Amino acid sequence: MIAALLLAASVFPKAQGKLVVLVVVDQLRYQDVLWLAPEFGPRGFAGLGEPRPLRYETVVTETAADHATLGTGAYADLNGIIGNRFWASGKPLEAVEDPKCPSWGAPQLGKSAGALLVPTAGDAFKLGTDGAGRVVTVAVKDRTALFLGGPSADLALWWEAETGEFVSTTCYAKEPPKWVPQQPGVPFKDWVWTPLHEAALASIVPEDRAAAAIPHYDLGPAFPHRVGQGKLDKRLYLALRNSPANTTLALQAARAAVEGMRLGSSGKVDYLAVGLSAVDGVGHMYGTQARERVDTILRMHEELGAFLQDLRVQLGPRLSVMLTSDHGLTPMEADQKRLHVTQGGTIDLDALIVRLEHALSDELGPRKGGWITSIDSSALTLAAPFPARAVEIATEALTREPGVWKAIPTSHIDDADADARHSVYPGRSGQVLIVVRPLWTLKKPSDGADHGSPWNDDALVPLFLQAPGFRFRQEPRFRATQVAPSVSLLLGAAPPAAALDMPAVERQ
Repeated sequence: MIAALLLAASVFPKAQGKLVVLVVVDQLRYQDVLWLAPEFGPRGFAGLGEPRPLRYETVVTETAADHATLGTGAYADLNGIIGNRFWASGKPLEAVEDPKCPSWGAPQLGKSAGALLVPTAGDAFKLGTDGAGRVVTVAVKDRTALFLGGPSADLALWWEAETGEFVSTTCYAKEPPKWVPQQPGVPFKDWVWTPLHEAALASIVPEDRAAAAIPHYDLGPAFPHRVGQGKLDKRLYLALRNSPANTTLALQAARAAVEGMRLGSSGKVDYLAVGLSAVDGVGHMYGTQARERVDTILRMHEELGAFLQDLRVQLGPRLSVMLTSDHGLTPMEADQKRLHVTQGGTIDLDALIVRLEHALSDELGPRKGGWITSIDSSALTLAAPFPARAVEIATEALTREPGVWKAIPTSHIDDADADARHSVYPGRSGQVLIVVRPLWTLKKPSDGADHGSPWNDDALVPLFLQAPGFRFRQEPRFRATQVAPSVSLLLGAAPPAAALDMPAVERQ
């Protein structure tokens, strides 16, 4: 009997495990990977082959909302994450804010995925396997790590600009595992950001500085950018978060997680989600047409490609990778004009609020503190209490704005089209949903480029797949709600409860 068991073990060795990796590149447009395809070479961006188009069917294309959609397979009308912030008990909250989950080293910064109202693919995987497989998320942004993983993840890790360290909360682990990188910003203390491939970059983008760049953190309007200034401080940490160093930091932590937790090599199926947000930070400052943003994408192509290649060498056919983005970016008005595109524009958010206050005060009378609390995540929130007529006045005034396509009272959202319905959750959204016209942005004058619309610049992103035994379905375009069920299929699990769409992938 013993000999037979030994023979069986040699013929059928114990499974080594499997790793499913989801990479989400913040602000990577479908147009970016088409435009820069010659620079990526025949193996494509990060060695992942040809991209397929994927679209968000929602008005609010923001980091928190779209990562929640990717994680759960459902939009805000089900998952509750209407944007980076929402209203609760009459006050604004960051979507990840949670004092019950204090952060390591900064207990005043309590954060969690508790605002999610439906499970993620990771949560469903945990429920379906009684917690057998591990779920780990790594990112620089907290909302990326938290909403991709969900509350049941073994660990959600992010870079905290307050401390310059990778952190999580006590709701995941009481203290940092030994493998978590310590003081990862030290190598960048004196770093000067110069182009990776200067000649190629100058050929792709002839202009040496963005037309309307609004750089922060003393980075300056054109190369070279002195990111490190000899000190480890919050200015450096914010600059790193909004530069290509962001990619290096995130992938360093991802490598440490794979090694420290033996992801994919423990005899079980594991799930790793990696969020890369360097393109987003740089894009907001310099715009879609800037050398800085292109350089950031090309650097990410090389660094991420090296990370994935190492995993391929280590895991072979036991590795499955899917890559997509949470949103794109509307080109800056200055770039539109420079290239003789005349259909777009900018709605000055501060000036718009003044005009709306005048419209409300003219009909209802002035109000101490004003009628408007905020315009955020494409929604207008009025100061409570307010008469029903205030919503009507604000809606009518918004529809007269040249850059506004639709203004929809959220009390009537059930009568609106699907994109609008997907963007509103009762009690968390404001009173009027604002939909800008194509190529228009709604932002403050001090802000750079922005996103947040349902149009292709913001809502159309790439989808990549490299998974032995799987292929894309034959569809002309995929939907953001197909990512979570796709991840579940790669994990060998059923999709999460609210992910009612079909996977974008199928078995070969």
